[in-house]
Amino acid sequence: MPKFYFQLFDRDGVGATETGYEFESVEAAKAEARRVLAEMAAEGLPTAPLNMMSVELFDENRRPLAEIRLILEEIAK
Repeated sequence: MPKFYFQLFDRDGVGATETGYEFESVEAAKAEARRVLAEMAAEGLPTAPLNMMSVELFDENRRPLAEIRLILEEIAK
């Protein structure tokens, strides 16, 4: 099974995962990235100035494959 790595970006900054995780496919790894992002949001929504958190997915050679982002936007009325 291929190995994938995640890099997390949240209120505390960037954190890279040094441990590789095996998934059957890129789509399965992306699904896990979405789950991790939802878990991060449950612990606290992103704040200014970026108002964003993300999980970046890398292949076993550490080449970027995808970035899953959550952006919080406030619209004044």
